[in-house]
Amino acid sequence: MRGFLIAGLAALAVAACTPAAEQHGDLSEGCDARGVATWNTPADPNASIEAITTGPDCARAVATLIIRNGSGEPIYSETHIPSQVMTLAQAGTPAAMQTALQEWVDPASNTTMQASSALPEWPANADGPQSGEFPFYPAEGSTREIYNAVRGADAPMYCYVQGMESLNCLVLQDGALESVGVQSFPG
Repeated sequence: MRGFLIAGLAALAVAACTPAAEQHGDLSEGCDARGVATWNTPADPNASIEAITTGPDCARAVATLIIRNGSGEPIYSETHIPSQVMTLAQAGTPAAMQTALQEWVDPASNTTMQASSALPEWPANADGPQSGEFPFYPAEGSTREIYNAVRGADAPMYCYVQGMESLNCLVLQDGALESVGVQSFPG
């Protein structure tokens, strides 16, 4: 009886130390992938945009976007769940995720607004910028005056898909990146 008890306790200890995926026969290869691109701006021609994923598999991975200045210092980072980001959601393997990350960080894919002067106009007496069928929502706390000053600065911008139906637009001013707002698009 004692032998059965010891064998049972040993089996429980092994099960407790074995990852859940392995216990259920789901040996995945993980989802470690990386995409990197150079972001050439007049303000910092050697800046870079990097995205990495990590997780037990691509369905349960986490994606981190990191933007670094030309000295390699991080000036912006944001973490996303890939299944909630349109450009990453369908990447089910590390190879597919690698391709998706590379496309996600590529500044050439940011063809809509590469400088803050391309932001939609925010007319006097309007509740917000006027941008037709693709509404632009200024960052929280932004006033018309602040928004129009950023727009008038013609500063470098990087907009990236942040969800299933929107872009987050970051403006580079004085060596720092800050969200200027979000543009929605039909999903």
